Amino acid sequence: MTKLERMLKYVSEHNDFYKRRIKEYGITNPLDITQWPILTRKELQENRYNMFSDGYKSKYLHQQLKRQSSSGSTGIPVTVYWDYPDYYASTLHLWRRRYLHYGVVPNDRRVTFTLNTFNLKYKVDDVLYKYYSPTELSFNISLIQETVLYNKVIDIIDEFQPKWLYIQPFILQKLLLSYIKNDKKPPKSLAYIESVGELLTADLKQKVIDFFKVPIANLYGSEEMNGIAFECPHNHMHIISENVHVQQSDFNGSSIITSLTNKAMPLIRYDQSDIIKIRSLSDSCSCGFSDPVIDIITGRSSENLYTKDGFELNSLLLMEIIAEVNNQFDDIVISYNFIYYKQDHKLKCYIKVDSFRKEWFYSIQSSINEIFKRKISSNINIVIEVCSMNEYQNPLGKQKILKIVD
Repeated sequence: MTKLERMLKYVSEHNDFYKRRIKEYGITNPLDITQWPILTRKELQENRYNMFSDGYKSKYLHQQLKRQSSSGSTGIPVTVYWDYPDYYASTLHLWRRRYLHYGVVPNDRRVTFTLNTFNLKYKVDDVLYKYYSPTELSFNISLIQETVLYNKVIDIIDEFQPKWLYIQPFILQKLLLSYIKNDKKPPKSLAYIESVGELLTADLKQKVIDFFKVPIANLYGSEEMNGIAFECPHNHMHIISENVHVQQSDFNGSSIITSLTNKAMPLIRYDQSDIIKIRSLSDSCSCGFSDPVIDIITGRSSENLYTKDGFELNSLLLMEIIAEVNNQFDDIVISYNFIYYKQDHKLKCYIKVDSFRKEWFYSIQSSINEIFKRKISSNINIVIEVCSMNEYQNPLGKQKILKIVD
């Protein structure tokens, strides 16, 4: 029995949500993945407290599960819970490949860039950062709005002397420009860069290799699944088959992914909403892995604009605002979109709150206003207005949370 079949057998016997799906969709052979329906983000969001397998609801109530929340880059944030042993087993497969390909291990010094709100933080000229451990330095990227602040970032990185960077291409490009502009060299300790969040363009990748003179690899992953595909030294984005089963939708090419390790809150044929192209290799790759490869990943991008004040308004900042609200109010915002009106310097935020907590709307409205004002300079001329999603009759595309209107 394969790992996929074992997971399908498990959910068909130990998970009430999937038992109902078997009946609802007339699944005759639960071990046949093709008979299972696609699980949408909306379904996951609406059923996030009803998807626990036998015995795990109690662990959730006793706060014994690991909570993983997506940033909501599609405008629909979701939360997934893991039993800790399963979570570590899931990430182990990625760590194994990191070590085999690039010599990176968990206790190596690394720098990460996050949207998360810090409880404990350091601040140098508006650059917020935190040492999660002696080996991990993390920056809050949504608050780094001015290019000059990257000068401080590289100073802090140089002092830390990391072995590798875990970084989004949007940030990597700014970091590279800052090093070049200030005629500074990267840390001598740096041996590897990992690009996450969106696909690294070939042009930027070559510039990074030429300047940093270290290998760089793409990681395709998500908070819902952990590692999905990882680039080997031969430029193949191998699916991490020990962790996930990946399919390509016949309808629109969307990535349909099944977790092979999360028993607490299994995701079976989950629509990750990225457009991909899967290709099987005719021969084993020279890297030692023969998993199918993903040639194309689209639908993930960070938008940004500069206001007349010179302020950079980007989707990362907006995602962090919603993430902070959801951290405070237990995932109350279930979908959102932003529209920026250039002429009026107005940013409209359309939100939909949990139907069971509609009376909290004005508290959420106040919280978003407060967080936004805290995250931007007081002399920036932007007015934010928070509205109900019901007032917006033409919802934005699922991959676009920020729309710009002249």
